[in-house]
Amino acid sequence: MSTLYGIHILDDPTVSPRLRSFLEPRARRHAPTSADRIRQYATTVDAEPEIVDAMIRFEERYGGLFYSPRGGNANEYGLDGVPSAHWTSHGWAFPGILDGPGTCRVDVLADGRTAIPVPGLPHRVINSSVDQRLEADALSASVYRWPHLALRTTTGLGVDPSVAEEHLPPRVHEATGPADKWWFDGRSAFNLELYSWWTPRTDRDTWIVRCFALDGDALDRAASALRAAVPELTAALFDWCSLCGRGLDAGRSCLPVLPPAEW
Repeated sequence: MSTLYGIHILDDPTVSPRLRSFLEPRARRHAPTSADRIRQYATTVDAEPEIVDAMIRFEERYGGLFYSPRGGNANEYGLDGVPSAHWTSHGWAFPGILDGPGTCRVDVLADGRTAIPVPGLPHRVINSSVDQRLEADALSASVYRWPHLALRTTTGLGVDPSVAEEHLPPRVHEATGPADKWWFDGRSAFNLELYSWWTPRTDRDTWIVRCFALDGDALDRAASALRAAVPELTAALFDWCSLCGRGLDAGRSCLPVLPPAEW
């Protein structure tokens, strides 16, 4: 997927059909912060050219974008007229995203990746790009009402889970990043999501591991494939589904809230 800087994401004809169908009915935008305003800020604080250019590119493509991934709090993108930059463990960054569902700030690094600032700890890189973040939201929105099951696994700090991908559908590369990994074939989906980026740092990472099945009768088969693909799975952390916003059913599976005709 190409990225056309200078063209706002909502006007970009090259975005994937999935992302377009996700954004068109739910996304809105406010006015972005102008390049002149960003350069004025840069002159005031003597900011490095690389981060100034990164903020301008970000505003051109994502400034003012906001949408609610699954209802509820919205994700908001943009400098909101107040550009600022700071040094992180990954280099220069600026606060460019408000994660509404997660109720946290997401920084954008000079190279386009995103990272979560955690007080007293190094930033944790979450997305390989903002476009990847949007693609993951779009894919999640397309399957979260399917019957699904949530489990978890742990790894060493900063270590990806081991996944035997031959048991899963094709990987969705455009939606997969350092902390959010997807496999999908139209009838089943699998997702590994880093959970422990915000928790007190230990020598282990916790990942939420989910499977989804379009047909509820196929959920057991999807769960078997998941267990074959990801070793050492254990029960989910809570008796609560963060996707559905309700208590988990017996066996820690969730049935769809709406009948198939309404998905």
